Parts: sequence; C-alpha cells; structure tokens
Amino acid sequence: MKTPTITEGKNAAYHLSGLIYGISLDGVVNRNEFQALKNWCRDYEPLCEMEAFQTLYTEIKPIIDNGQVNSEELTQIRLILGNFLEQFGGRTDSSNLHFLHGLFQGVLASGDVNTYEIYKLRQWLEKNSELKAQAPFDELFELIDRVLEDEKVDDDEAKQLKAFFSKHLV
Repeated sequence: MKTPTITEGKNAAYHLSGLIYGISLDGVVNRNEFQALKNWCRDYEPLCEMEAFQTLYTEIKPIIDNGQVNSEELTQIRLILGNFLEQFGGRTDSSNLHFLHGLFQGVLASGDVNTYEIYKLRQWLEKNSELKAQAPFDELFELIDRVLEDEKVDDDEAKQLKAFFSKHLV
C-alpha cells in the first residue's frame, strides 16, 4: 500500500471544508448531514498514516463522534482545518474542486435545496469569481444566475440543482 501524500491530505481537508460549508448553508445540521461528516471520517481515516493528517484527524474525529454537531463545533472544525491548510500553502485548481465536491455533498445531504442556500452559494461563487473560467464552476455560475433570476428556487429548479450537484460528485 502506498504512503499518503501531503496533497492527498490537503485535498481531504478541502473536501471537509466544502462539506462543512455546504452543511452549514441553511444553519441546521440534520441527521443526514451529520452522517456525511461521519462518512468523511471513515473515508479519509487511511490518510492518518501521514503524521500531519493524523493530527488533523485526531482533533476533528472526537467532535464528530460526539453524536451531534452544532454551529459552534462546526466553527471549531473550520479553525482546525484553517490551521492545517495554512501549513501547506494556498488553494489550487485541484483544492477548489475538492472544496466544491464537499460543498455539493453537504447541500445534498440535507435532502433539500432552498433559496437561502443558493444565495449563500452565489455569495461564495462571487467571492471566488476567478473560478468562472474553469469547469464545472463556469456551468455552476450560469445555473445559479438562471435559477435566481426570479429570486427564488422552485421545485423544478431544485431538481436541476440537485442533478447538477449529483453529476459532479462522481
């Protein structure tokens, strides 16, 4: 078995960062979103062979293993992630994609896509407008603008968004 790399650890951290962002968009952590956090722990546990990632993991896992995660604990995880990522430099195209993958997973975990979440997603996209030229961000910008033309997300638009998010989780 190959030894995990710093890049794999960094990408896992960006995935978790996006997952937390997506989960917290509506301000509530439901059971499915909590399960998504537990799944992240299970999926990335093998990276603990790398000492730096093991430190990150051992700080985050007890918070998630507690049985529920509240907004203060999400903030605590964000700080832990920020400290970890600060050690390994800035974002790259790859890390942006891992963040987006986590974000989509977090939004879908709620089982619902609502107007507030999409406005918050648009805000994130506007802050990261340099991504507009990259796939799948270019498609996402267009989709969000189209969906929010009438300032609300109806059932058909929610289905389109879920389909787009699901398509890009593969």
